[in-house]
Amino acid sequence: MTTSTAHDRLVEAGVLFLIVFTPFAFGTVEPWSEAVAELVILGMVVTWLIGSLRNWELRVELPAGWLPAALFLGLLALQATLPGWSLDPGATRRLALKLGAVAAFFLVCANTYRSRSQLRRAAWTMIATGTVISIFGVVQRVTWNGRFYWIGPEAPGTAVYTFGPFTNRAHFAGLVVAVLPVALVMLLTRRREPSQRSALQGWAARFRRWNSQDSSARSLIPLLILIMGGAALASGSRGAIVTLVAVLLAILGLGGGGRAGRARWIKIAISAVLIILAGAWIGGDVLYGTIERLLTEIERPDEGFRLRVWPDAVTMWWSEARVVGTGLGSFAVAFPRFRTLRAPAVMSHAESDWLGILVETGAIGFVLAAATAVSIAVMLLRRRRQSRTYSARVQALAGLVALIGAAVQSLPNYNVPVMSNLIYLALALTLASGGPTTAGGVIPGQEES
Repeated sequence: MTTSTAHDRLVEAGVLFLIVFTPFAFGTVEPWSEAVAELVILGMVVTWLIGSLRNWELRVELPAGWLPAALFLGLLALQATLPGWSLDPGATRRLALKLGAVAAFFLVCANTYRSRSQLRRAAWTMIATGTVISIFGVVQRVTWNGRFYWIGPEAPGTAVYTFGPFTNRAHFAGLVVAVLPVALVMLLTRRREPSQRSALQGWAARFRRWNSQDSSARSLIPLLILIMGGAALASGSRGAIVTLVAVLLAILGLGGGGRAGRARWIKIAISAVLIILAGAWIGGDVLYGTIERLLTEIERPDEGFRLRVWPDAVTMWWSEARVVGTGLGSFAVAFPRFRTLRAPAVMSHAESDWLGILVETGAIGFVLAAATAVSIAVMLLRRRRQSRTYSARVQALAGLVALIGAAVQSLPNYNVPVMSNLIYLALALTLASGGPTTAGGVIPGQEES
């Protein structure tokens, strides 16, 4: 059992602060909120280094994918400092600093989160924050007056495009993608008493036990999952629908066979139906309109906004940015010469994280970013296959699902500047890896048959 030191507690306090602060600060996309988050991460790094050097010996557990990630950050440093490597050096420096801070956050968490109590507190904070934002977003949608938090700055769009503290409803969906797998881990690895494992136990008995005074806070997780999933569907984001479907399919496809796999399949299938019903109950008209727009875009893809931007972006990459790109964050400066779309809108990004990385960092940056994601996925697959405990296997499955969901959500959306989503994904992957020394997973519990 690992003893938590004062340095670890300070680092954990910084993590919990960022979990709550970054999404409520409009996703941390503005300079003031980015500065706050980066200063907190800097404090976490200094605290961790001081704690690690107390015996004049620095031991660092390098997470999976550290080498391509370090090379990718090195490429961004060259773009931000060398003349001619970026068409917008200021934007490149800002995004490079943000991604570097997230990488430092991931490294510190991977070396600090060792005990199950630490992992459990982080998971609960993520779930609670995601639920509060979901409820807040629904209430704000109903009582929309054109301002964030009703008294804050005016929103750049209408209530249809914003959701809660996020300017873009798709960014809220990106946050939910990271939280739902963590909630599923808490649900699937809950402790069960031997008397509760009886196959003869009916739904009525289970409901009475859920409604009894003996039930724990973890009994609320199914309800919280419905709130977050239903809010994501009711947000009006087409990407949210596609991503949630991908997340559920990933869980079912990677869930494995056997009795536990079949039980998990049934739980996820029931969860999917209930999430759809919750989305229809929260905002049936919005959900119906979103599905209608999604089907229209599938039937007539040539009329879609993104599919008219992407060919021009690919042309720009092939013409001038094949190797090292135009500079991260420089799309708004580089794109006008290649734009054929006639619309009164400024194109500040490529409407896709993956295409944006290809255009702005070139083939080198794209390969390094993809290699980072693949390295983490391989580590989680290996952990899932080799772990001896049920909780560790489900934990690794949740990390894979979060990673797949983020990758799918980034195909038609732009999430790189949204620091809150990057923080949540990094922490979800930390929970999935179980920390450097834990073997039992996020939840201290028994094996589930």
